[in-house]
Amino acid sequence: MARFAGGNAPYLRIADQKGKNTNTIMRDFIIALIPVILFAWYKNGILVFIDGNTDFLGMLYPLFYIFVGGISSILMEAIFYYITDSELRKIKPLFSKLSTSYSVIPGLLIALMSPMYTPIWVLMFGVFFGNIIAKMLFGGFGKNIFNPALLGYAVIKFGFMGAITAAGGYFNASEILVDAYAGATPLVTLSGSNLTYASVVAPYGNLWDFFVGMTPGGLGETSVLVMLFSYLWLSFRKVIKWSTPLIYVGAFFLLSWIVGALNGEPGIWFPLYAIFSGGLVYGAVFMATEPVTTPSNPIGKIYFALMLAVLTVLFRYVGNLPEGVATSILLMNIFTLPIDKYTGIIRANRWKKPVWGKIATLVVILIAIGFYAVVKAGSVYTTIILPIIRISGVI
Repeated sequence: MARFAGGNAPYLRIADQKGKNTNTIMRDFIIALIPVILFAWYKNGILVFIDGNTDFLGMLYPLFYIFVGGISSILMEAIFYYITDSELRKIKPLFSKLSTSYSVIPGLLIALMSPMYTPIWVLMFGVFFGNIIAKMLFGGFGKNIFNPALLGYAVIKFGFMGAITAAGGYFNASEILVDAYAGATPLVTLSGSNLTYASVVAPYGNLWDFFVGMTPGGLGETSVLVMLFSYLWLSFRKVIKWSTPLIYVGAFFLLSWIVGALNGEPGIWFPLYAIFSGGLVYGAVFMATEPVTTPSNPIGKIYFALMLAVLTVLFRYVGNLPEGVATSILLMNIFTLPIDKYTGIIRANRWKKPVWGKIATLVVILIAIGFYAVVKAGSVYTTIILPIIRISGVI
């Protein structure tokens, strides 16, 4: 009888490849977070201490805050397992389970996204909602529909912003003393002023300051430079698909340039500012590439990234959401399975005639939302389209 050689098929996921498993992937992911954590400490702790605006304990507070996010996530998951599974009420099996559920990651990500002066109880509530509600109640690691960290962050941002602002908000002890900031983060400034370099960039320095991360924002999400190192590491280690963040950020750059041009600012500074401010790059690198809640096939990943760019433009420039990244990713998490199904059929049929209808549907949705977002955000809407609509009696 003839023998057949067997081996891993080329389409198997990275965790099935030699030298790669879930443990190594999560280890590499945590390594990618280390420079982000160190920068968060440097910007919001060490520099503030050097400036004389905080004491030694205040210098350590950013690290303490991140530690609380991570350790509370682990403890909450341990308590959940202890209550729901009688076999995990002993130390050894419980520790073994925790080591394979990677419970520290949602807490770390939530802490790095949120303002440094978020009250600890608010942070812990966000961690509870993200790790327990969004992950554990859906079946645990690998079974969640929504990105746990993003859902926990959304609860913090939309439910407790008043308490966060009262406690100090996004500004560290040095930034709060800068009169030019006027108590507003860069994206809030954008939503409330004319679109000019002098009004949205100059109060915070220049574009280099934005790129390096020396502007107010989430504890660890302001530095694009640091995020690039994390992106290169994760791509090199094949933890993430390198193209997804590039497509997301690249498409957002193009759409933002069009929005700027329609508002009389055709320069490259505006799309760069739009990318460097807020948590766009943080979301593109760490959230839009999360394997459980994003499409698994290549075509689906491309479409997912393009839709994220379109929705971020819609929410940021048209809606009342200065950031827009978290909302966009959470919304697209809902459509991950349909996108995988549609694009999987398209890929299997090699773009032949039977799937043209599905291709057309996806393209029309993308173009329609993108066109609406760009036109509505541009002055062409208020100066040309809206008067025509009013004259016609539609509204």
